[in-house]
Amino acid sequence: MFKYIAEELKKSHIKGMAVKDERILAFHNLETAKKCLLFWVADDVPVSSVSKIREALSKYMEVSLLAFIRRPKLNPERIPEALYLESSGISYKGQFKDRIVQEMLYKKDDLFIDLSLKPDVLGDYIVKNAKSACKIGFNRYGAEHDVDFEPIRDVDDFIRCLLKLLTKINTY
Repeated sequence: MFKYIAEELKKSHIKGMAVKDERILAFHNLETAKKCLLFWVADDVPVSSVSKIREALSKYMEVSLLAFIRRPKLNPERIPEALYLESSGISYKGQFKDRIVQEMLYKKDDLFIDLSLKPDVLGDYIVKNAKSACKIGFNRYGAEHDVDFEPIRDVDDFIRCLLKLLTKINTY
């Protein structure tokens, strides 16, 4: 019970924290984008969907995977090469305890793609902390993306819309 109360206090504290946005906004197309970080909340997005999107993007760029596990006791299906972060990996002060996670988020990669469908305090905090040049995700409350898609339930539609968008972006 005390653990639950502590987690709720941490969420409440982190929800109110301001995040410095030290990044330069840049839109890349499929030809200029070199790296991409795919992020999702493991409880919401099936591994098969992540694998499909990863496969489609890996033809054009290097893809890294980061997932947040909301309920670690449920032991969701995992992708071996993905990095998984639990709520215990984020301190009460909002710092990431794992140096590798922090390095992934603070890299100024070309794209950060958020596959999360539902609002989540800690998941949204991870998205806010990403320093990627362009953040893409679904339009939902609490999310801060540079490009928002309306919620698409089918993975194939999302891949099609994403690739269409990245094909049409002009670079100068």
